[in-house]
Amino acid sequence: MTKGSEIDMEKSICPKAATVGFWDGYARWYRLWIEHTRYHDIINDMLMTMVEPGWKVFDIGAGNGILSLPLCAIGCEVTALEPSTGMRSLLYEQAFVRGIDWITVDDRKWEDIPVKDDFRDMDLVLACNSMHLTGIGFDTSLEKAFYAEPKRLFLATELTDRFSVKIEHNGYDLHFAKYHEVESSFAYHDIDQAWEHAEFKKGRELSFSEQSDVHSRLSFRDGHYWVEDRSTIGMFWWERRDR
Repeated sequence: MTKGSEIDMEKSICPKAATVGFWDGYARWYRLWIEHTRYHDIINDMLMTMVEPGWKVFDIGAGNGILSLPLCAIGCEVTALEPSTGMRSLLYEQAFVRGIDWITVDDRKWEDIPVKDDFRDMDLVLACNSMHLTGIGFDTSLEKAFYAEPKRLFLATELTDRFSVKIEHNGYDLHFAKYHEVESSFAYHDIDQAWEHAEFKKGRELSFSEQSDVHSRLSFRDGHYWVEDRSTIGMFWWERRDR
C-alpha cells in the first residue's frame, strides 16, 4: 500500500480532483511538484525500453506532457488527451521548451471519446494516474481502453485501497506487471506557500490550528520546505493477441 502521492492525496482530500475545473486551478501546484520530483523517471525509463520510434501513441490524461513529450522526441506520433486548460498550458510550454511542434493535443475527456475502429491501428494507449480521475471511474475507464482494441496498453497507477487493477482482459495477454516505490514528496519555497496550497485544496482560508498542522508536517532540506512522501506505482503492459 501507499501513503498516497500528491495526485492520489488530492483525490482523497478534495473530491473535486476528479473535475476538469480542479486541474485548471491546480496546474500551478502541479508545476511546483513536477519541478522538484523524479516521480516519473521510472515510468519514462520503462516506456523508453518498450516503445519503438514511429509508433502511434494515445496518452489518456497527458497532463503537462511528462510522458507524451519524451515519446515525441524519439519519433512517435503522439495524441495527448488533456481536457484541462491549465494543464494543457503546461504541456504547450514544455513542448515549446523542447522544440516539439508535432504533438497532437485533444482537449476532450476520455469519457467523451468515441471508440472507433481507428484505435485498432494505435500502437499504444497509455494512462498514468488518470483513469481514477475520470467521470466514469477507474474500472469503466480501463475497460473502455481495452474495448478500443489498441495493439498495446500501458497503465501506470498508484496502488491504493480505493481500486484494484483487473489483470485479465479478453483478447489481451499481460506482458508484465512491475511495482516500484518512488518518492512523491512536495516542496515549497516558504511556509506561506504550503499554507496557500492547503487553502486551495480546502477552498477556504486555514484556521490557526490548521496552519499549525501544516507546519508540523514540514521538514527543511535543500533550501525548501518539504512534505515527505513515498508511493508505490504499479506498471502494467498488455498486448493484443492477434498482433
